[in-house]
Amino acid sequence: MFTSILIIFILTITELTTSERIYSLGEHSWKVVNSNQSIEVKGSVPGGIYTDIGNHEGVYMLYEKNDNAYRWIAYQNWAYYTNFQMEARDLNSRSIYLVLHGVDTISEIYINDKFVGSTENMFIRYRFDIKHVLQQGINKLSVNFTSPVLEGKRLASLIPYEIPTQCWPIVYNGECNINKLRKMQASFAWDWGPAFPSVGLWKPLEIEVCEGIVLRSVGTYLTTEDNYWRLTVRAWFDTDRDVNGTLEARLYIPGESSVTGRNDVTIETLSKEGRVVVLVPKSSVELWWPNGYGKQALYDLKVSFNFENDSLSKTVQIGFRTIEIIQKPVDEDESKGRTFYFLVNKVPIFAKGSNWIPSDILPENTYIEERVTRLLEAAVDANFNMMRVWGGGVYESELFYSLCDKYGILIWQDLMFACNMYPANDGYLQLVKTEIEQQVKRLQHHPSIAVWAGNNENEVALRQNWYNTGRNFSLYKSDYIKLYIDTIEPIIHSLDPQRSYLPSSPSNGIKTKLEGYIARDPQSDLYGDVHYYNYVGNLWDWRVFPIPRFASEYGVQSLPSYYTLLNAINVSNAYWDSPVMQWRQHSPLRYAPILLQNLINLPEATKLKDIIYLSQINQAMSIKTETEHYRRMRSVLQPTGQGITMGALYWQLNDVWEAPSWSSIDYLGNWKMLHYYAKEFFANVIVSPMLQSNDILSIVVVSDLLVPIDNAILYIDVYDWSSLTPVSSQRHHISFEENEAREVLKGNLSYFLGMCPSVEQCFLKFKLTVDEDHDLVQNVTASQNYLFPFPLKSVKFPWTVVRVKKFTLFNKFEGSLQLATENIALFVWLECVGSRTENAIRFSDNGFHMVQKHKYVKVTSKLPIDPQSFLSCLRITNLKPKYS
Repeated sequence: MFTSILIIFILTITELTTSERIYSLGEHSWKVVNSNQSIEVKGSVPGGIYTDIGNHEGVYMLYEKNDNAYRWIAYQNWAYYTNFQMEARDLNSRSIYLVLHGVDTISEIYINDKFVGSTENMFIRYRFDIKHVLQQGINKLSVNFTSPVLEGKRLASLIPYEIPTQCWPIVYNGECNINKLRKMQASFAWDWGPAFPSVGLWKPLEIEVCEGIVLRSVGTYLTTEDNYWRLTVRAWFDTDRDVNGTLEARLYIPGESSVTGRNDVTIETLSKEGRVVVLVPKSSVELWWPNGYGKQALYDLKVSFNFENDSLSKTVQIGFRTIEIIQKPVDEDESKGRTFYFLVNKVPIFAKGSNWIPSDILPENTYIEERVTRLLEAAVDANFNMMRVWGGGVYESELFYSLCDKYGILIWQDLMFACNMYPANDGYLQLVKTEIEQQVKRLQHHPSIAVWAGNNENEVALRQNWYNTGRNFSLYKSDYIKLYIDTIEPIIHSLDPQRSYLPSSPSNGIKTKLEGYIARDPQSDLYGDVHYYNYVGNLWDWRVFPIPRFASEYGVQSLPSYYTLLNAINVSNAYWDSPVMQWRQHSPLRYAPILLQNLINLPEATKLKDIIYLSQINQAMSIKTETEHYRRMRSVLQPTGQGITMGALYWQLNDVWEAPSWSSIDYLGNWKMLHYYAKEFFANVIVSPMLQSNDILSIVVVSDLLVPIDNAILYIDVYDWSSLTPVSSQRHHISFEENEAREVLKGNLSYFLGMCPSVEQCFLKFKLTVDEDHDLVQNVTASQNYLFPFPLKSVKFPWTVVRVKKFTLFNKFEGSLQLATENIALFVWLECVGSRTENAIRFSDNGFHMVQKHKYVKVTSKLPIDPQSFLSCLRITNLKPKYS
C-alpha cells in the first residue's frame, strides 16, 4: 500500500524559539487509496477526497449533477499516506508530536504500521505523541478515514432513541445523520447547497519537535482603571510536564516605546495556563471601532515564556474596545420586553450586515485567501459592520477573523450546531467540550468577535416542534440543556468572561433563561433576536414585516447570473424547467416563491434570463424594504412595546455553488443587485419614505453618525412616466440628531405628488445632501431613494433603450462609463459577460433608475481593462413593462 515517497521537510519558524521545531508535511507528496485499493490518486494536504478525485479525473465537481454522480466517494473508506524522514537530532529531542490541525472527520492514524491515535471531530486539533513509533530515516504515515455517511448511520444505531433530524428533505438530495457527527453540518446538503460528504486533512498537518511544552494560544481580558487599560494576558500551552519560568507580554505602540508586563509562573499539566498583566495608558492607544464608527486600531502583542534557558513566543494583534449586549426593560411595565443591542465603547451600534456561510462546500477551500478577502472586502464596500458566522459551517480561518479585525466587521459567532437536535451522551459531550475550549482559545483575542451563540434555530425548532419532538419534549429539552447550558456555557464564561453567550439564535436573551432555556416564544418581537421569512406576502410593503429588537436572519431567494449558471450547467440545460435547474433548487418550496414574488410587483416572464433578472430585482427591493423598515424603527417604541430595533443581518452573503439561493454575491464573486442595494440601504445616513395605509407619507432620516446634522437639504422630485423632467419639486431644510431615526416630514401623499394627477402615473425621488465640516461626517453626499406608489406590473410605462455614449479609461484599472437614455429607465443592470473573470469588474452603481438623460458610472477592475473588450462584454438590461 505504501510507496517510497521522500518528503523534503519544510521547517517553518513562526516564532523565534531555541528548541521548538515544526515540520510541515508537504502537500504534494501524498497518495490516497480506497479500502480495496482499486483507486489510487495523488492526494493533497491540506485537501480533501473530492478535490483529489476531481483533480485526477479533470472533473469540476460542482457541474450539473456531479454531487450525485460522485456520491459513491462518500460511501467508501479512504487512506491518505506518505513517507517522511526523521534525523537523529530530532529523535534525541525530549518530545515529538504529530499535530493535525483539522481532520475531516473519522480516522485512525498509523506510523510505521503502529496505531498512534484516532479522530472523531472535524473542529478539534489533534496532537499525538509519536516519539515511541519513529525510526531514523524513512517513516510511513497513514491516515485511514471511515465513510462519514456510514459512520453517521452506525452512530445513530447506537443511540437508544431517535435524535432528529434523521434525514434532510428529499429535495436537498442529501444524506442522513449529519447531527451524529462533529462535522460541517452543511456537508450532507442544505437548502442552498449540495451534499459533498468529504473526508481528508482539511488543515495543515505538522510534526512538532519540542521540550515537552508548546505555546498554543493567547487570550486577553480588558478592564479599565482610571487612565489605564488593565490588559490581562492569558497564555495557553500544550505541555506534558509542569514547567517554571517567566511569562512576558509586550505591547508594541507605533511611535512610542513598548509596554511590558512580566510574571513568574508555573505552567501546570492540569491548567496549561499562565497569566500576566500589562497596564496600558489610555492616552497611548486608540480605540478599535466597528466599520463606520471610527478607526480599527490594532496593536501587536508578543507573549514570551522563558524557561530552562529556552523560550517560546507568539504574537497576536489586539484592539482596545469594550462591548456588551444591553438587555434592559423598555418600560416600567416589564411585560413590554427588554432592549437587545450591542454597546461598543459606550456607543449603541445598529448592527448592519449579513450571515456568512462557508465560502465553499469543500472545507479545504474555505481557507482560499483570494475568495475570503474578496467577500470581506465586498462586505465593507456595502457598509457592513457585523456578520453572523452561521452554525452549520466551520469555525473560520485565522485570515477571516484577522480581516474582520482590520475592516471593523463585528462577528456574531455561532458554534457549529444548526437546525437539529444533538446527542448528549458522555462521549459526544466530551468531544464538544474539547472543541469549544480549543476554538474559544484560538479566537478569543480578536476584537471583531462580539458574541458567542450556541446554535442556529435549535431552540425554536424544539419549542415549535419542527421535528416531532413534542412526543417527548422533556427528553429533548434535557439533552438541549446538557449540551448548550451545562457543557458549553461554563467553558465560554471561563475562557472569555467579557463576551456574552447566547444559547441559541433566535432566542429571547435573558427571558429565555428565566423560562428554563426554552422560551415559550423564541421568536418574540419584545426580546432578543428573530429570524423572519415570508414567501407569500408583498415584500415591497413594509407592513408585512415584524418589529423585532434585532433581526439576525431574514431573506429572499433569487437566481444567480445566467453566465454564472453556465459555469456549472451546459447551455442545453439552461432553460427554466430543465431537470438540472430543478435539481439545483433545494428549497422545499422549489421555485414557487420566486415566481410568486415576481408576480406580485413585476411583469410575468417565462424565459430563464428574464426570470433571473426579475428575481434579482425582487430580492433587492424586498430586502431593501425590510432593512429600511428595521432601521426606521431604531428610535421608536410603540405602545405594544415593539420597536427599538437595533440589528439587521440579512440571509445570506455568499454561495457555495452556482444555484438559486438567498445570497447577495454568487459563487463566482459577482454581486447580485441586492449587494449593490445594500451599499445604499446600509449607508451611514439614509432617507427612507414610508407610505402608510391611509395614504399618509412619512419620510424618515436614519443616521449612524455620532454628530448631529443641522443643515441637511431634502429634495423631493415627482416624475410621471413620460418625461425626464420632474412634474414638481420640493426642497426642505432639515436637521437630525446623532445615532437616531427621525421622521422629518409627514403628510398626505397627494400633497407630495403635487401636480401629478394620480398615483398610477407618477413616482417620487428623494435626495438628501449633507454639507458638514466635521471629521465624523463621511461618505454622506447624496443619499437617495424612490417611492413607487403603484405596483410596477400595473404601470404602463414606455420602454427605452439605455446605450453607452462614451467610455473613458482613467488608468489600467479604472474608467468612467457614460450612459444615455431618452426616457425613464428602471432597474438598469450592467454586467460584463463571457469569461470567469467577470467578478474582477465592479460598477460604482447598479440596478439604478435613470431619471436623467445621462448617468456616469465608475468602472473598476482587478485586472487591466481593455476598452474594446470591456464594451464587447458589457450587457445593459432595464425593466420592460411586458415580457413575452
